[in-house]
Amino acid sequence: MKKRLGLLLLCVAPLSVWSPLASADKDKVEDQVNFQVEAGRDVDNDRVVAILSATAENRDPAKLAEQINTDMHWAVQQMKNQTAIKTQSGSYQTYPVYDDKKIVRWRGRQDLQLESGDVDVLSKVLGDLQERLQIQSLQFSVSPEKLATVESALIEEALAAFRKRATLISRSLDAGDYGLVDMSIHTGGVRQPIPMRAEAASLVSRASLSAPTIEQGTSRVNVQVSGRIQLQRD
Repeated sequence: MKKRLGLLLLCVAPLSVWSPLASADKDKVEDQVNFQVEAGRDVDNDRVVAILSATAENRDPAKLAEQINTDMHWAVQQMKNQTAIKTQSGSYQTYPVYDDKKIVRWRGRQDLQLESGDVDVLSKVLGDLQERLQIQSLQFSVSPEKLATVESALIEEALAAFRKRATLISRSLDAGDYGLVDMSIHTGGVRQPIPMRAEAASLVSRASLSAPTIEQGTSRVNVQVSGRIQLQRD
């Protein structure tokens, strides 16, 4: 019995032997620090998208379609010489209006999207188009070209901030230096202003046929750099 017990202990003992290599790996993991830095900037919007619509009501669906098509054709003709504005036709919707569960007339709408980097020109065009169309929304943003330039500058700022933070951490934790384990750069962090709602835009349309006052505003562009460093000790 004593021989069997001694043999069993001999077999089990190697499993509990301390390993310097395992301890070193553990120390390596424990000396790693994860953190994130961010660089941001408020950027002037240089792109405006306006949605207008031609709307009508009629008891005859054919006459309704004719009226909407006439107004939309007129609007498209107005835009033919506007090289600074990109024009695109939008969705077309027709639906019935009920009274006591009976269809009494039809209502229809077709959208027209205008996009431009020239706010003054777009503002004047909107004033002209309000003769037959209604403004539904205005959306301001940063153009892709400008966004790419700003993000490149912010990436440099964020990387410099990351290096500065990494140095601070290593010194504060009594490490001589640090090594980079991994890093991620996150772009596309743009917080845009809330677009003008359709209800508010319609009030602008009904109030006057003059060109609406447009304030471009700014958008917040952010870049985040997250990573992990390995503290290097003597």
